[in-house]
Amino acid sequence: MAIPFSLKPFEPISDLVISGRLVRSQSSLTVEYTLTGAVEELEVPPAREDTPSRRDHLWENTCFEVFIGLPDSPRYWEVNASPNGDWNVYRFDDYRQAMVAEPACKAIASTWQPLTKGYYLTLELPTEEWLANDQPLVIGISSVLKTDSISHWALKHPGEEPDFHRRDTFSLTV
Repeated sequence: MAIPFSLKPFEPISDLVISGRLVRSQSSLTVEYTLTGAVEELEVPPAREDTPSRRDHLWENTCFEVFIGLPDSPRYWEVNASPNGDWNVYRFDDYRQAMVAEPACKAIASTWQPLTKGYYLTLELPTEEWLANDQPLVIGISSVLKTDSISHWALKHPGEEPDFHRRDTFSLTV
């Protein structure tokens, strides 16, 4: 079953919309983002000449993110996907604690496609090696958009600062 979502900006930004859908299968999570509106000023990392790979600090540029939590557990994962195909998955033991690259995740498949007035990103995250397929998950979906400044987008922003790691932003259940 596909779960639709719409992201909200923390910082006011004109004429942009981020929506999408989340699909969970037995072996993966698929997240589809559609970014429409005034995308002319969006800074997109250039396509890579070599194979996209696991990289750190992707959130410092335009980046699409998924946060995966286990109900009744402080453990969670942060997934980062750059439009150029670079990616990373980090595991945390608790809120921003003990961050390590998730060794069981070897790759992420993503595609970045221009639209007439926007972009479409599909992110497929294989999970069978590190998440049980019958385990309920709580999900937070977010994006960082870089123009002449940084804009933070999420399902919701409950705090006074943008913070995708807060468990109360993990508002989808699959």
